[in-house]
Amino acid sequence: MKKEEFLSTLVSVASMTVGAMGSKIAADMIPIENTTVRSGLLVLGGIAGASMLDRKSTVRKIGQDVAISMAVTQTGELIKAWVGDRMKDNKFLAPALASPMDSYMDLDSTNFLSSYGSTNYDFISEDVAYEPLQEFAG
Repeated sequence: MKKEEFLSTLVSVASMTVGAMGSKIAADMIPIENTTVRSGLLVLGGIAGASMLDRKSTVRKIGQDVAISMAVTQTGELIKAWVGDRMKDNKFLAPALASPMDSYMDLDSTNFLSSYGSTNYDFISEDVAYEPLQEFAG
């Protein structure tokens, strides 16, 4: 492995990460209610941007990597929107279509520790007697 090849790959990974993250930010900022349309516009923009750039300079390579990753990320969002509900029970495809946090979003924090034992944990700070800290020689 040559140093130049390693640095080129590192630049591509960083560029693609920025493109993927930027596409999600852009999708949230576009003032269109329909998420499919928003993602579709970003896919088309990414494809157009990537096809207009070449890899003759580092700046153009970075731009093309950003555009490609934007299109890929938003294509994944489109696929998730179109078939995500039908594939959520498929153990093979569900992780590919879902966010790692999707399973945690259904947790209801209002029930946190509420059924553990008989203690009311909403007022636990009022029920615990104050004990001074003991300092140990050391």
